[in-house]
Amino acid sequence: MDWERFSFEYRLNTQDLFRDLVSIEAYKEASLNLVFPQEWQDQLDRLNRVRAVHGTTAIEGNPLSEAEVAQQMERLEQQDRDDERKTATKEQLQIRNAGEAQSWVRKRFLPDSPPIDLQDILTMHEMITRNSDIINNIPGRFRDFPVVVGTEDLGGVHRGAPHERLPRLMEESIDFINSRRLDDNHPVIRALLAHFFLVTIHPFGDGNGRVSRLVEAGILFQLGYNVHGFYGLSNYFYRHEQEYKSVLQQCRKSQPFDMTPFIRFGVAGFASELKDINNFIKAKINRLVYRTMIGRAFNKKTGARRRLLNQRESSLLDFLLSETEPVDPFSDTPSRRISLSELLEANYVQSAYRNVTRRTFHRELMRLGELGFIEFARDESVQDWVVELDFGAISKY
Repeated sequence: MDWERFSFEYRLNTQDLFRDLVSIEAYKEASLNLVFPQEWQDQLDRLNRVRAVHGTTAIEGNPLSEAEVAQQMERLEQQDRDDERKTATKEQLQIRNAGEAQSWVRKRFLPDSPPIDLQDILTMHEMITRNSDIINNIPGRFRDFPVVVGTEDLGGVHRGAPHERLPRLMEESIDFINSRRLDDNHPVIRALLAHFFLVTIHPFGDGNGRVSRLVEAGILFQLGYNVHGFYGLSNYFYRHEQEYKSVLQQCRKSQPFDMTPFIRFGVAGFASELKDINNFIKAKINRLVYRTMIGRAFNKKTGARRRLLNQRESSLLDFLLSETEPVDPFSDTPSRRISLSELLEANYVQSAYRNVTRRTFHRELMRLGELGFIEFARDESVQDWVVELDFGAISKY
């Protein structure tokens, strides 16, 4: 990295980006055109915010799990935050700081709000590193010493900009982010370029990655690309951490910078994030409609004294609907599989079928499969049959 030759010039081959950019627009429009309960909206927003905070801090080495991150973010809403801060660990403070900064960015970068300025970046840094990043770092202030980051196994080391040039470089960075040239790019590309140049300049003693990813998320939110909540690419970057760090360094190897690898990586990542959100919405809708369909099938008469589903069969499907909820709410698979032995041992099944034989249970379970409400498969990894919902039943009944 030759800082004597540094400029905001870059090369970008957009030929390979077209398909992912089209996917982004399609997923975005599909999500925005759906109307669903506020409860789902709140759940989706909360999940995305937790994933974003966990991802951006885990990349920097914070060991707290996603569940622990969720717990720390919930404590932000408590009135005794100042007292709790005195006893919180450095790792807990990093999470709470990231959550507070995220909330601030969400308010600051509403659609049609003023463009980002230098004070915004300093404010983000002050909030993100307050009381937690205390070695060689002053919250909200540029570093006054040289810095080298990275490792050889992740593409090489990177030397940040000379500290005496930081004030001028950061002013130029703001001009670049808000330039007509950048404005002509797709919003996701624009956000990724802002991320790259900020983390490359590396203006702070610590927190540079977190600030860069937050700037990126703020730009996406401001331009309408955070559908149904506030999030960004932090979760994707964390799940592909080695590639994220190595591709950043790859782009710095020549000047003007060849941005194609990082932009390709980020655009594909954002398409993946939007797909996850659509998976969440689709699973919620499928399960809601499936539950309605169960009631419809129970009320459907197939004879003078017979219904399509009897009471036990209807209740068993309702139980399966609850038990097969995916562990990952953003999963491509809308139904978790449950083994036959696990199903037989379930308290509900034991209670519902206590006055009949096990043969009756098996007969009714097989009938649900024959009617197309559920599917069976042999899972050799557990040496058992497994059951999952068949959402194709929605169109049949």
